[in-house]
Amino acid sequence: MLPGIGEPVTDSALAALAAGPFAVACSLLVVAGGRKLVQPAGARAAIAGAGLPLPKWSAGAVGAIELAAGGAGIAFGGRAALAVALLYFALAGFAWRLLRRAPSTPCACLGSSTATVSRPHVLIDLGAVIVALTAASGASPLAALGDRPMAAVLFVVLVACCVQLLALTLDALPALAHAVKEEAA
Repeated sequence: MLPGIGEPVTDSALAALAAGPFAVACSLLVVAGGRKLVQPAGARAAIAGAGLPLPKWSAGAVGAIELAAGGAGIAFGGRAALAVALLYFALAGFAWRLLRRAPSTPCACLGSSTATVSRPHVLIDLGAVIVALTAASGASPLAALGDRPMAAVLFVVLVACCVQLLALTLDALPALAHAVKEEAA
């Protein structure tokens, strides 16, 4: 139960509020990691564009780390949320570096994406850091659903919708902004 007006907000209340957004952040990592494992070429190009001297296999390794961190965050919450926060912080740094060094290079954050990195992308990553840190004092985002199957179904559907909206923000928004800019010129 959330505290009423005038009552102090506890860590567990904040973690409960962050459970949904945290599940979205973790699910987005799972999707991005899985896609990088299947199609690592785009991530390799983004790593090269950012000027990082990493071996070819590093793109797949990043995908595996994303997949593992996102899955652990959903399954366990708590300390796994700290790993999710750290990973999103690193991804925000990478996105910022790519934005500065090679803004026309596709970031391939969602696998085969041709979208370039954008400022909203960096902000989404930083927002995920905050959400994960807030969720770190709680259990798995699925723990509260317990024996309520209808709530669980609704939760999963809403998380999937939010993941799709974030994916569109990362993929389609930069392309739309570029098209609008070209049409205005």
